[in-house]
Amino acid sequence: MTKKITISLPDELADEAQASGNASAYIAAALRERRRIQDDLAIMADLWGPGWQDGIGDEDRARAARLFGGDATADAA
Repeated sequence: MTKKITISLPDELADEAQASGNASAYIAAALRERRRIQDDLAIMADLWGPGWQDGIGDEDRARAARLFGGDATADAA
């Protein structure tokens, strides 16, 4: 089942959603991704305890961004 809602977005986000060709599907995918990330963070908190991310520094975040972006060659060594 689906429910029709009306939302307001900042111009740049509205433009991005409209450019996708199917704004509803685009926003639904973004919400599902957010839910997945929140679930993953909850799992990590269960494994390592609250505040587990406090020890993650800028260098770790940059490496994760490179790996997530597909540029893992620099980190393969």
